Amino acid sequence: MSQPVVLATASRRKPLWRTGVGVFAALMIVCGVLAPLLANNVPLCARVAGQWSFPAFADYFGSPPPGPNDLSWKQWWSRLGPGSQDFAIMPPWAYGPGETDPALYRAGPSFAHPLGNDGAGRDVLARLIHGAGTAIGLGGSAVLLAGLFGTLLGALAGYRRGWIDVVVMRLVEIFLCFPILLFLLFASSLLGDSSLGLVLVMASLFWTSFARIVRGELLSLRERDFVLVARGLGISERRILWHHLMPLLKSQIGVTAAFCMASAIVAESTLSFLGIGPGQAASSWGNMLRQGSDVAYLGHWHMWLFPTAAIVAVVMCCHVLADRVRSRATEQV
Repeated sequence: MSQPVVLATASRRKPLWRTGVGVFAALMIVCGVLAPLLANNVPLCARVAGQWSFPAFADYFGSPPPGPNDLSWKQWWSRLGPGSQDFAIMPPWAYGPGETDPALYRAGPSFAHPLGNDGAGRDVLARLIHGAGTAIGLGGSAVLLAGLFGTLLGALAGYRRGWIDVVVMRLVEIFLCFPILLFLLFASSLLGDSSLGLVLVMASLFWTSFARIVRGELLSLRERDFVLVARGLGISERRILWHHLMPLLKSQIGVTAAFCMASAIVAESTLSFLGIGPGQAASSWGNMLRQGSDVAYLGHWHMWLFPTAAIVAVVMCCHVLADRVRSRATEQV
């Protein structure tokens, strides 16, 4: 009698994306993906002397074009008159991560800058938004690559067994011998500020988690009655694996991805805090935390508190998401 009650309770639950942690995760993803369009000192769209320009979108592929009339885009925008034929649409937060103001050197939170300014007069909120782009871009790419590679190898090892299983497990054991932080430090010293290099290194460390989870689950699922029946009906092994078994592992893969995402954000922030890695060339929460810790004794609390809160909040969000996905999957069994 208890099972129908559990299933009914699970069915009444809100979808995960409508919960508080789901909304926060979606907000972080939006900030990371759309950072140049949310916080920037160049327009989203501008018309200059009859010609259209999209400087903020160009920021995705490099540097935006220079402003008109030897002015910055923000200076030009601020001088537009009511009757001007030219116009510009600025981002919701019209401050760029590299925009400096010497008058606001280490200024605390204010109405114009709710999170204050850093040691170069840059807006902390704008840097936090672009720091989300760095964390989501590097961490998400590494987890996605590790998930694809690890899931593929784990599926082949757990379902095919034989020499494939032996080779994959020996590779897993080799990669598990490397301490994550020390290996990242070593790789960063060789690769320098290469974002692609950091993504590949983190993916090479995280794929083992996906491979072990998928292999372990498939070792059990491949002996279930419905698999034996499918084989007896003549269904191909490939279709059984990818169309019948792998969809059952979505929750386990999602839980592993959430934990790996938290580890990737911590790893990238740690490298940036130590002054190495691609986070030095862009806004990074670890880089902001290092700059804030250098002046913490002077009382500039806003320079270290907000990046610390961002790192802690996102890592906790990943862990809570993993726990929610796992508990919902358990209730549906």
